[in-house]
Amino acid sequence: MHEDAARILIVDDESTNIDVLVGLLQGQYRTLVAKSGEQALRRAHASPRPDLILLDIMMPGMDGYEVCQRLKADGATSGIPVIFITGKNSAEDETHGLAVGAVDFIRKPFNPAVALARIQTHISLQRQKSRLLELNATKNKLLGIAAHDLRNPLNSISGLSDLLLQMDFEEEERRYFLQTIHNVASQMLGLINDLLDVSVIESGTFALRLASGDLVELVAERVHLLTFTAEKKGVRLVADLQPTPAVCFDRARIAQVVDNLLSNAIKFTPLNTVVLVRTGQQRQGVFVQVVDQGPGIPQAEQHKLFGVFEKLSTQPTGQEKSTGLGLSIVKKIVDAHRGEIQVANNPDRGALFTCWLPLQGPLEEG
Repeated sequence: MHEDAARILIVDDESTNIDVLVGLLQGQYRTLVAKSGEQALRRAHASPRPDLILLDIMMPGMDGYEVCQRLKADGATSGIPVIFITGKNSAEDETHGLAVGAVDFIRKPFNPAVALARIQTHISLQRQKSRLLELNATKNKLLGIAAHDLRNPLNSISGLSDLLLQMDFEEEERRYFLQTIHNVASQMLGLINDLLDVSVIESGTFALRLASGDLVELVAERVHLLTFTAEKKGVRLVADLQPTPAVCFDRARIAQVVDNLLSNAIKFTPLNTVVLVRTGQQRQGVFVQVVDQGPGIPQAEQHKLFGVFEKLSTQPTGQEKSTGLGLSIVKKIVDAHRGEIQVANNPDRGALFTCWLPLQGPLEEG
């Protein structure tokens, strides 16, 4: 059974009915059982909550109608779809069942294939609903970050440009203001690019333009381009680039991965230290590895490292801005290449990021 299999709560006071449903669902879904309405409510609130509830109506004590009403009145369980599976067979019973919040009504005795098809349909609808809610939450976070993190830079650009337009400055002061405007605009562009990348990835329209290429050549190019950024902070980039066989990858996207890993290392590396970049071949794949001399990644926070909008307790050493988007984008790109991204702490200090690409890369786009 797949680890992501949906959890279905079966509520019935008769063991024979429970056995039939468990047998029908086994192998495809994880099943939970409750033999009373009270037990069903407790199971529905337990973590992790069920993805679907199959609910009998005729039970001693609290009947199925009341159980469904209570579930739907509680914000913690109102989103769980309920299907009545019952011996009641009148139109009034079905109408009442739907009125109290059920999504479907299956009469006993039922056709196993038909019942399973209905269950699968509602599980699929629930998964789609959850995905839409996740996407909507991501959209709201994107808008919130855009509104918050772009406002201050825009205010700076507006204020400095007003000064340049209204007052006469010495050449050195003028260049200082222009450089500040340029730096702030570059920050904004980086943020907008990250937001757009997350939007594209989360919308499902993310596609790769794959071609056979030389990873070492690409890494050398990105190291050269970021050398000036590192030197401005007093950080030295050291490249140990061992030859690797050609692999299939999207050059622009893997360049984005390398840039993110290098920029991240520079951001968290103290003054007058080294960021080491390696390439090589191992484990039926090729890799690029970035090693910094920063504070490393706290063990308790490593599971959050590649999440969207996640920010860790470690802080950049030069007060650089961080949106918590870069490494999540890196993971999505590497996953799309059927590769792997790993992180570990060095024994002395610093973090070590390794990106693997398979020798037999993905042959199709998408």
